[in-house]
Amino acid sequence: MEQKPAAASQPVDAGQFKIGMRTLAGAVNIITSMHAGHRHGMTATAVCSATAEPPTVLVCINKLAATHNAVAKSKVFCVNVLRAEDWHLSTAFSGAQGGDTRFKNGNWTRLATGAPVLIDALVSFDCRVVKTLTHGSHTVFLGQVEQMLIGQKGKPLLYSEGQYAKLASLTLGEPLPEGLDYWGF
Repeated sequence: MEQKPAAASQPVDAGQFKIGMRTLAGAVNIITSMHAGHRHGMTATAVCSATAEPPTVLVCINKLAATHNAVAKSKVFCVNVLRAEDWHLSTAFSGAQGGDTRFKNGNWTRLATGAPVLIDALVSFDCRVVKTLTHGSHTVFLGQVEQMLIGQKGKPLLYSEGQYAKLASLTLGEPLPEGLDYWGF
């Protein structure tokens, strides 16, 4: 039986929306680009597959981020999916370090587009921008995958409620183990 809301619906404000979105666990990625001889990179969870034919991913990047301008101008980016052990890379690329200093962490190479590719990532998708959509504070970049590098095996690094997490495998219907610390590293 469907229940009616207790009070009249109110528009969702940005603060409420951010609180709600913090509960959405997401894979942690480093989005990179190369423009005018400079490497750019940032940590992001707003990444997903768009279509398998042709292979395409989408990333959402804040227009104020330096990486946004690099992607917009160069029309290339790489999605580097982080392993749980690589949480320190996420921290470095989330603003703890700036500019090219960030790339002193990890082993980097380049593929077809020239965007930096993290060799030790779970997987890296080297993309050329085929479409953009600007909405509010962000731009959605659709990137056709030109090359892909499958890196080291492992579990993905996740982020939820302002904390890093790692994936735990459960049997269908199995309750969560008591006292299991999903958030600790």
